[in-house]
Amino acid sequence: MIFTIIIFVFTTIIVGILMSYGNDFRQCVLDNISEGMSWSKACKIFSISRGSIASWLKKVQTTGEVSDSPRKAYKVRKIDSDLLLAAFDKTPDATLEEIAKQFNCWPQSIHKRCVKLGITRKKNNIICGEE
Repeated sequence: MIFTIIIFVFTTIIVGILMSYGNDFRQCVLDNISEGMSWSKACKIFSISRGSIASWLKKVQTTGEVSDSPRKAYKVRKIDSDLLLAAFDKTPDATLEEIAKQFNCWPQSIHKRCVKLGITRKKNNIICGEE
C-alpha cells in the first residue's frame, strides 16, 4: 500500500515537472471555469495549481489561444573535434581555460570533449632531479 502511494507520488512529480498540459486539457479547465466552476474546485478536480489557471487565462486574454508559444531554435553546442585538435596542435601548452576562450565555452566543456575523444592533457615531463 505504502509502496504504491510512493510510486504514484513519484510519477506524479516527474510527470508534472517534465511534461506540460495539453491544449485540450487547458481548454477544458478554462471552459469549466467560464461556466461558473470556482477556481478552488477546478484545482481539486483537475489536480492543478491556481497559478496554472491564472497563466492560462492571461495567455488567452493576450494571445487568444491556450497553446504555448513555440520554443526558440536550439543552439548547437557541440565542439568540433577537428577544430579542437587543431587548437591543441597550434598551442600544445595552452590550458583548458585558454582553449575554452577560443571556443567561447566553459573549460569543463573542453575537458568533457577531450575525454570523449580520448585526448589526455597530462604532462609527463621528468622533473629535474627525479627519474
